[in-house]
Formats: sequence, C-alpha cells, structure tokens
Amino acid sequence: MRPRTKALVAAGSGITVGLAGLALSALPAGADDEPVLPQVGAEELVASALAAEAPAFAGVAELKNELGLPAVPGAEALDFETVRVFHDGAESARVQVERQASELTFVKNAEEAWAYDSQERTAKGLTWDAADADAARGHAEAELADPSQAAAEIIERLRPTSDIFVDGTAKVADRPAYELVLTPKPSEKTLLREITVAIDAETRIPLRFDVFANGTSDPVLSLGFVELELGAQDADLFEFTPPDGAKVETTEADDAASELRDAGGEDAVEQRTTTVGDGWDTVVIGEAPAEAPSAGSFEGGPQGGQDLSGMLEQIGTPVSGEFGSGTHVQVAVGGAVITDDGRIAAGAVPRQVLVDALDQQ
Repeated sequence: MRPRTKALVAAGSGITVGLAGLALSALPAGADDEPVLPQVGAEELVASALAAEAPAFAGVAELKNELGLPAVPGAEALDFETVRVFHDGAESARVQVERQASELTFVKNAEEAWAYDSQERTAKGLTWDAADADAARGHAEAELADPSQAAAEIIERLRPTSDIFVDGTAKVADRPAYELVLTPKPSEKTLLREITVAIDAETRIPLRFDVFANGTSDPVLSLGFVELELGAQDADLFEFTPPDGAKVETTEADDAASELRDAGGEDAVEQRTTTVGDGWDTVVIGEAPAEAPSAGSFEGGPQGGQDLSGMLEQIGTPVSGEFGSGTHVQVAVGGAVITDDGRIAAGAVPRQVLVDALDQQ
C-alpha cells in the first residue's frame, strides 16, 4: 500500500484501521511448547522476514480485541472474530472476514480484485490491463490487507525507531516460530510498550502479531493464525462471480485514476491527509469520514439513538490549542482528537502529542 493510501485509511477511520492493519497474532504459546531452533540474530531475522515471499497456503486466524473502542465511525473495522486466508504463492489471494451476521470476502488475482459484503449484498470489482497492472494491484493489496505482508510492512516502518531483539521461540498454529520483539526507542512518545511478531522458522512469514500497551501484561490486540496448512490451493478460490441479486459496481483502474485526477489528484489527497512524526509516535491527520452517522444512528442514546457530537461529549474530554477546539477520545493504545472543524488526528500517543501535531498544521 502506498504511504498516501495508508494515510487516507488511517485518517478516515481514526486509530482503528491503523491497528487493524498491524497483522496476524495469536495467544502466546506456553513455555512447555517452545520449540528448539537454531539461534538467529535480530537483524538477520528481520531481513529474512522482509525478504520472505508467502508460499501457497490456507489459514484460519482469530482476533482478540481489548482496545475498548467506542462505537464511532471506523470501529467496525475490528468487528470480527475469525478470518480465513488463502494464498496461491504468487499474486492471488482470498480473505474471508467472518462477522456475527455477515461475511466480507476479498478476492484478488492477476487481472481483477473483488470485495463482497454478504449482508449488504454488494460486490465491488476493480479490473486492469497490462498498462496499469502495477498500480491497480497495489490498490487491490490495500483492499485485501494481506496479513503477512502487513506485518512485514509494520516491521519495516518501525525498524528505524525501535530496539529489536529475539525473545526465544513459540509455536503458532502448530508451527515453530521465532519471537521478534520491537520496543520504542526512548525518544519515541507513544503509549505502546512493545509489539511482538512470531516469524515462521521455515518460511519466515509472520504468523502472529501482538500489541502491548504501557501498564498491561496481556495484549490489547491479538490477531493470529490458529490453523495454517502449506500447499497448493484450488484455483477456483481466486475467481469471483457476484451472486444472483447482488448490487454490482465495477471500475477499471484507468477510470479510477482519471477520477482521482479530476478530483485534484494526489496533490489534493496530500492536502487532505498529512502525517506528523514517524515511527511509533506518528500522528495521522485527515478529514472526518463523510459518512459519519447522523442523529439517532447510535444505539443507547435518548429514544434509541444520539448524534455524534452528543456521544463524543459522553466518551471524550474537551481539548483546545492553536488549532482550535475539539474532543479527545482515549483508548487503550492511544486516541484521537476530533476537531470542531471536521478533522481527525489519531495515533498511539498521548493527548498532548495529538494537540501538538494539530498545532503544526
């Protein structure tokens, strides 16, 4: 995913989507399950993980979410418990996100990508030709958020601002793995204590990703493989035909690029979304989602609902600075400031870091 695309996603959904993209994680294996593996240095392990290419596999992952996110726009990104992932060992992939009342299916192959919501019965497709294949595939990868690639991307992004070491071994989905630990350097202003990544000893792909906040002994976010089987997958998994009766919307990659240019192009995107800082204390600032709920859309308020501003008054605290005024919402791993003029500043950082970032804009 390109940096600007990542910034748009993070800003649009606040801190949630940024954390959702961290990678797959599972509960740590017990001490009795620790496999005996050859010693490996941290830098060697990082280099091999970043260079690894996913083999053909089928896997099941489970999410454990203790972030304490309120029911605000973006929080639905972590509204699931199980995800099934299939990869052909090349460029085709399938991800099925299972929710209580629906399933989201993402399918990508060499020529197209699809996203299908079973509850809304909507299917969105993106196609491309050889001329714009690279750009289109990058967009499709953003839609799929391939777990192993997302984990490798996080390692690469946090590497310059982290102290990194190997903390023994573990078993994840019955596969031996090395435990890589990233901790923020003392100069980083973050509410996170560390991030651990279980890296498969054989393939070197990430199998698990755990996020720990300061003052907690258990992960605040755990998403990881509980089943993983290497081997060739049925080619039909990577083809998609919209079900009968589904509302279908298809776009060609060059048309999507034209629409972006008509809207002001990447320069306009850059103006609407910015990042302040880097590494652990990155703050993403962008426009509040245009689809933010209106009055009566939140359950639990007066007469069955309440508007967004009323909800923010209940769950957040007022904040002000040179940027103006707004509301700060705190969660276990960071927070967001929703400004009165319709912006969101989000990051895994204390409130003052968010305010300082807004003041710089």
